[in-house]
Amino acid sequence: MSVDFLARVGVVQKQMDELVTPAPSKSDCAIGLLGLGLEMHFDWDLCKKAYTEAVAATKEVVPAAATLLNAEEPVQTKEDVLALLNEYKAKGMTGLIIYHASFIDGAVALAVATWLKDNNMPVLSWAHTEMTGGNLRANRFCSQNFMLNVFNNMQIKYSWVFEDIGTDALNEILSRYCRSLLAKSRLNQGKLLMIGGMRVPGFYDCELNEMSIARHFGLSVDRVDLEELWQHGEKFTAEQINPIVQALINSELCDENEVKEKELYLSVRFALSIADYTRSGGYLGIALKNWPELFDRYGIAGDGAGGLVQDLGIPVADESDMGGLLTMVTFNELTEGAGLPTLMDLSYLNANDNKVGMWHCGGTATRLLRQGTKFQMRNHSILDNFDEETSCGMMLEFLQETGPITVAKYQYPHASKVMAFEGDIVDSEMRFRGSYGEVDPKNCTTKSVINTVLTNGLDHHWIVARGHLLEDLREFNHWIGVDELPILDSVTSGRSQPKDMNF
Repeated sequence: MSVDFLARVGVVQKQMDELVTPAPSKSDCAIGLLGLGLEMHFDWDLCKKAYTEAVAATKEVVPAAATLLNAEEPVQTKEDVLALLNEYKAKGMTGLIIYHASFIDGAVALAVATWLKDNNMPVLSWAHTEMTGGNLRANRFCSQNFMLNVFNNMQIKYSWVFEDIGTDALNEILSRYCRSLLAKSRLNQGKLLMIGGMRVPGFYDCELNEMSIARHFGLSVDRVDLEELWQHGEKFTAEQINPIVQALINSELCDENEVKEKELYLSVRFALSIADYTRSGGYLGIALKNWPELFDRYGIAGDGAGGLVQDLGIPVADESDMGGLLTMVTFNELTEGAGLPTLMDLSYLNANDNKVGMWHCGGTATRLLRQGTKFQMRNHSILDNFDEETSCGMMLEFLQETGPITVAKYQYPHASKVMAFEGDIVDSEMRFRGSYGEVDPKNCTTKSVINTVLTNGLDHHWIVARGHLLEDLREFNHWIGVDELPILDSVTSGRSQPKDMNF
């Protein structure tokens, strides 16, 4: 059974939530349902009855944060269709569902296509089976065929479904489409924050073309230096910070702490500062430049602070990775927080056993701690490799919870390509110190994953989100103009393929 991560509470989540700015309310969206039919040639009572059932079925799957706009009965003429579409638009419609109650007038199909071209609106076409024997009373299948021919010739992008009312397949597809519209709506004109002003040294694949981000996602990026965040943290007092430090040290889930108390104090203060600054500024997530300045000037390793912030539902991408952050906020909005995405590396391969290990230093939300295990608070393991005396913390090291996941990353330099695959985090030992989970890929192999990554020369960070979300991601990507890279053959050697640098 999948874990409900929204129901889990991080180790100090409640204490932090009480001290920082409350989470801003999320925006709603409106989805239009347009029923089409033709009384002159088809069974109008049957069309109206089916349309009423379609409205009721759609309302059952629309997210709570979305409103369904619908008329009382199907519309028939070009004039009535355009009037209704403009009415929906005036009410804030962000996407449209077209229900084929019966076959339609060709002029109606062309009018809808022209309106969609003018208004750049996502659209899902829905038809289903009908009674057989005797006269053809609705002709829905042909109607859908007829309209989508017009759409494609007019270069109108669409999704479609041919499923009966009340089926699980229909409910899933309608629900997925509505979720993608809600996520798209919430990202549009949203803001991301890069803390530290730029990427970490040498990590060229962590910056993205901001024009391309705006073009595909509708997002803008603000940048702030570390000093401003550090000073913002000074609003929090020792009387507020020390109880959180003690709650971490004394948690029954804490197996070991080797981090100096001053570093714990500064790490918790930095986490409070990030969360407060992010929420008060209305940012959807942050990319954190967590080295080298935090090591050299401020005396902490910021990964653990980022993990505590993620427990509050705020995506934090380590090492200023903007593609990672884009992927995190996309998963976060598609799942309304349930996906709890985190940033990892591909760090271990066992091709014979079809396992790939996902690892990062120790900046993962504690809500992802594997049940029955504990976490350790340590200094940075990579700094320890050089000199344990000068190393610093705070890292939160633990095995990640088992269960279904989706791995994805919008790729450098323009985020108009994505690689993604599903799998399950399975039981394993801790291969390396840090935050770790071992993945058994689904519908592909570890060899095909590494072949795709290495042959295409893809980015070195990957986002792991909870749940099998690949179809949701594909629906969302369809509407923002992002292409998915195909998974390649299952081999352990290959030759480079040139990267498409156009966006």
